[in-house]
Amino acid sequence: MNGQSSSTLKPMLHFGWFVGHGFGVQGWGTPGYGLGYDWKKPALYQDAVRAFEQSGLDLFIIEDSLTVPDTYGGSAEVSLAHASFAPKHDPLALVPYLLSATEHLGIVPTVSASFYPPFTAARLLATLQHFSEGQLGWNVVTSGSDLAARNYGMDQQIEHDLRYEKAEEFVDVVRRLWRSWEPGAVLEDVSAGVFADHTKVHPINHDGEFFKVRGPLNTAPLPEEPVLVQAGASPRGKAFAGGHADVAIALARGVDGMKSYRDSIRAEAAKAGRNPDDVKVLFVLKPTVVGSPAEAEELRARRRELTQRDIDSQLNSISYLSVIDFKQFDLDAPLPELSTNSNQGTLEHFAKAAPPGSTLREILQARSGGAGDSIIGTVGEIADYLESTGSEVGGDGFLFSGFVDPVTVHGVLDKLTPELRRRGLLRKSYGNGGFRQNLLDF
Repeated sequence: MNGQSSSTLKPMLHFGWFVGHGFGVQGWGTPGYGLGYDWKKPALYQDAVRAFEQSGLDLFIIEDSLTVPDTYGGSAEVSLAHASFAPKHDPLALVPYLLSATEHLGIVPTVSASFYPPFTAARLLATLQHFSEGQLGWNVVTSGSDLAARNYGMDQQIEHDLRYEKAEEFVDVVRRLWRSWEPGAVLEDVSAGVFADHTKVHPINHDGEFFKVRGPLNTAPLPEEPVLVQAGASPRGKAFAGGHADVAIALARGVDGMKSYRDSIRAEAAKAGRNPDDVKVLFVLKPTVVGSPAEAEELRARRRELTQRDIDSQLNSISYLSVIDFKQFDLDAPLPELSTNSNQGTLEHFAKAAPPGSTLREILQARSGGAGDSIIGTVGEIADYLESTGSEVGGDGFLFSGFVDPVTVHGVLDKLTPELRRRGLLRKSYGNGGFRQNLLDF
């Protein structure tokens, strides 16, 4: 049972929540900051995932980063004043707490293919998948930050496309380690005194360009591998996502941009010999629910009136993600043509928030006023957008982004969930097949 009535005409969509601040400060800079919760304690996140599951979401992705950013103006002042990207705890340590609070929601921590040894990643994820009984996913990232690279003994991050070659090998090694115990290897034959058949447990003896791993994995074999989540926006990133991901997460502008992105991922999946329907493409959207169209327009206008804090916050973020110091640019002049070895898709998405030739200030105003991945509207307006966009794009769904403090979570879901269910867009119940099957239900 997946909650879809056979008489429902419109397709159901998958929904999830992406916490871009990861396991870090939640609600900072909002009126509800710290009211009744402590962001350093797991109870906040447990309450949030219970709300996500009650609302019928399919997954919760916990972003991660590995440095205190100081690209913007050559200083960490804004990062630390705004609690942006730091401080932050390791998301893998949070996962068992979230699993204890849920039964069906997919829990997806971030694991960096750039810095984790594949044996360590395979062992950690296998252990958590056993604990989860099929709820675990893993968000594979390639970590473009030079600052993070310096925390791991490197002078700078390796070239963009080469990072994806490394990620390809990383995923291959992790999966081979998971499969180093053949089906039926565990006998648990008490009478014969044999727990496992040694002829069905094998070293992988991998010796590649980036990793050398003997194996086999020393955890119990997996009945089902974790769901792989990936965000690839560059041509090389899309090829990686299409070839490996069960869920591709994306930023895209407008219906045409979303459809183009989804079509490209599906084409890459087909090229890799996969069924394109097995890859769910979810677009990141930050919704703000208001009471009336007039209130929505008033809020959009207010947000376009940028404060210095707004400017610093946005420019600090894109500076870190692109490894380009945006403090050097004139706010009232068009951006020069930029390129990066870091998050290429994120930089392109930022630059296209406003029409070509727009000034940097106009780009920031457009982003603040609800352009692109941000939407401000009434319940009906947001539901209309989700329904029409989902239909025109062809699926597969959306990832709401935002803090996981109670004001943010309930401010979105308590109002939006009933309307999405009334329209037949959001599941009313889960089946018993686990996270992967939930994604394949429709």
